[in-house]
Amino acid sequence: MTITMRLNYIDELSGGRKRFRRRFPKEVREVIGREFFQVPMRSTNGAKLVAEKDALLVEFDKIVKEAKRRLRGVDKVTPRQLWADAKAKADEMVSSVVVFQDDDDDQQLDEDDLKREIVADLIESEGKDPLLYKAVVSPSAPDPEPTLQDAKTLYREERLAGDAGRNQENRLDRICSRLIDALGPLESIPLSSLRRAHGRAVRDHMLSQKKADGSPLSPSSIKREMNMVKAMVNLALVEFDLKGSVVNPFEKLEFPKGLATGGPQASEGDRREPLPPEVISKMRDRLSMQKSQVLYLIWRLLEGTGCRGSEITGLRREDVHDLDGPYPHIRVEWHEDRRVKTAVSIRSVPLIGDALEATKEALSASSGNPMLFPRYARPGGADAASQALMKHLRKFTDNHRHAVYSLRHNMKDRLVAAGVPERDEKRILGHSVGDLSDRVYGGAEGRLRALHKAMERALGG
Repeated sequence: MTITMRLNYIDELSGGRKRFRRRFPKEVREVIGREFFQVPMRSTNGAKLVAEKDALLVEFDKIVKEAKRRLRGVDKVTPRQLWADAKAKADEMVSSVVVFQDDDDDQQLDEDDLKREIVADLIESEGKDPLLYKAVVSPSAPDPEPTLQDAKTLYREERLAGDAGRNQENRLDRICSRLIDALGPLESIPLSSLRRAHGRAVRDHMLSQKKADGSPLSPSSIKREMNMVKAMVNLALVEFDLKGSVVNPFEKLEFPKGLATGGPQASEGDRREPLPPEVISKMRDRLSMQKSQVLYLIWRLLEGTGCRGSEITGLRREDVHDLDGPYPHIRVEWHEDRRVKTAVSIRSVPLIGDALEATKEALSASSGNPMLFPRYARPGGADAASQALMKHLRKFTDNHRHAVYSLRHNMKDRLVAAGVPERDEKRILGHSVGDLSDRVYGGAEGRLRALHKAMERALGG
C-alpha cells in the first residue's frame, strides 16, 4: 500500500523550491489591499514540508479572521465558531491525503478512517491544537451550544449584510454592549439557559442608561433597542432549531406605563420637527453653489416628495415614469441595490414642480448609469448622503430636532394644510393606510391621479 499527500496551495518553483500561495476571500482583499498570501517555503518535501504548510495555513486563517473582524466589528469567537473552523480545517487536511491500497492487501481498510488516522498521528506528533485533533478523530461530535454571541454573529450576517449600512452595524454593537453590561460576556450565555430574568435584567439596565448629555434614553430608543434584541434572539432560535424548546425572554416584556404605550413624548413628531422656511431656503442656496450638484438634486427630491433618504438615493433610472405624460412619478420599490422599509413603502410618488425638474436634471447627469444617483447607490449610501447634508444643515440650525428627515414632516404639514384626505397622505408618505379596501381596491391610474391632485394642492401647483 502506498500513501501520498497532495498538498493544496503549494506551488513548484524552479530548482525544486516550493511556495505557499492562497487567494484571500474578496471581502478580505478589500481590507488588506492584496489578493494572495504567498510565502517562499524553507522545506521541499516530507514531514517538514507538511508541518510548514500547516503553520502557514494557521497564519493565513489568522489574517482572514482579523480582517473579517475589522469588517464586522470586534465580535469574540465563540466555542461553536472555533469548532466549526476546526472541522473545516480537519476536512481540508483529510482530503489532502491520497491512499492507494493494493488489490493483494490482506485487509482493505475504510479509506476515510485511514486518512483520519494518518492526519491525527501527524497532529499528535507535532503537539498541535487539541481541538483540531478532536475534529479529525471525532468529526460527528456534537456542536457546542449556541450562545448569545452566536446569535449576534448570525443576526449580523443574515440581517445586516449587504445594504444595511454601518449605522445598523454600529447600532447592533452598541445594543450588545448594553447586553454585556447587564448580563456578562455573551459567549458565556447559552441560548438554552435564557430565562425571563435575563429579559428583565436587560430592560431594567436600559431604563437606567443616560445619554451623553446626562438625560435618560428616550422611551422610543429603548423600545427600538429591545426590539432588535428580541429579533436577534428569535432568529437564532429558529436557525439553531431551538424554537419551541427555548422561550425568547425578550418577548412581551412589560414596561413602565408611559413607556409601554409610547406616550406623547415618544411620538415621531416629538423626535423631529419640520424645518423652518428660512432654513430650507438657506439650504437650497448653499447646496446650489456646490461644485457637485448631486446633494442639491437629492435635497430637492426629498423636499418635493416627502420620501425617505434611502428611497431617493436608491432610485434607478427605470424607477422614473411618465415624465412627459399627465402623471409623472417615481416608483419606490424593493430591488437588489435597495431595500424598502415595509411593504406599504412600495408605492408611486407624484413628481410636481421643482421635484419634477430635479428628476429631469438627475436623469441627464446620470446618463449611462442604471442608478439615478450612482455616488450614493451602494450599501450605506443613504447614510453617507444624510451625513453630508447634515453638515450643511448644521450651518443654519443647531436644533437637535431638525434633521434631513424633518423634510418628511414638512411634507406631511403641507398635505394636512391642503386638506388632503388621510388615505392619500399615507399613500404619498408610505405609511400604512389601515383599512383593507383602501389598500387593495381601485385602479393604479385612478390612485395616481388622486395623488397628483393631492400633491398639486399641497405644493401650490
